[in-house]
Amino acid sequence: MDPDEITIGGKKVSPKQTIKFKGTETKEYTLEQVLFYLLNKDKKYTAYMTLCRESGIGKIYYTDQKIIVEEIESFKEATIEAKIDGPDFRYIGFRDYSYLDDLCKKEGESKPTVYYIVVPQSVSSPVNLSNIKEFFEEGKCSEGIQISEVEKVELNIDGYKFAAVDDVSRFTSEDWKRVVCIFLDGTKWQVSRWNIRDVGEIFNTIPTFYFIKRGAPGNFYIKNCNVIGVETHGGKVDKPTLSSIRKRIKDCILGM
Repeated sequence: MDPDEITIGGKKVSPKQTIKFKGTETKEYTLEQVLFYLLNKDKKYTAYMTLCRESGIGKIYYTDQKIIVEEIESFKEATIEAKIDGPDFRYIGFRDYSYLDDLCKKEGESKPTVYYIVVPQSVSSPVNLSNIKEFFEEGKCSEGIQISEVEKVELNIDGYKFAAVDDVSRFTSEDWKRVVCIFLDGTKWQVSRWNIRDVGEIFNTIPTFYFIKRGAPGNFYIKNCNVIGVETHGGKVDKPTLSSIRKRIKDCILGM
């Protein structure tokens, strides 16, 4: 899906312009994202996620999908024909989308200024709040670390601001939309405190990592999850691995 422009109500609109929906005040989506979701809203969420990655189009968060569809369907039917033509597909509808023109805003407004990184509380985890800053700076991680007494650690990675936290029990759906990285300690206890019904959706959406000692067997519970193993050796991860983690975080932000 890559049309240069879309015509709505006789006006030409960039597919990259953002749209505001009631109930998703802290998250904006582009016109391209919304229309691509409408094309694929009947598909399973995992299949839709795959199509988004293959097409290079940002996803509509699961918690926002129903809100967006209900708001669109609340508008009356009309005889105005809306067409979007691209090199790979064609979408033709007979619903009046001209109201989207009033919702379009300048691109780049109301973007999150701080993103969340979730780490374990466990002292047996190679990384928690006590050493997360050192990990991202030098790749250092080790077992037997102490429990941090702070509630969050502020980080600046590749020009983006982050807050590393180890307690998400009170996170709202809006808070979860700002999570761009998760580190697991391999215990069900860590995940059970999140109050999330579908943890699999979280792992499919957010880059999630689990530390593995070189030569050690993997955790059975983690093997059943869509997470990325990070091999440690001598209390560190190598530079290519650390760079890969940082890149996945950046890609997650850019894909929002």
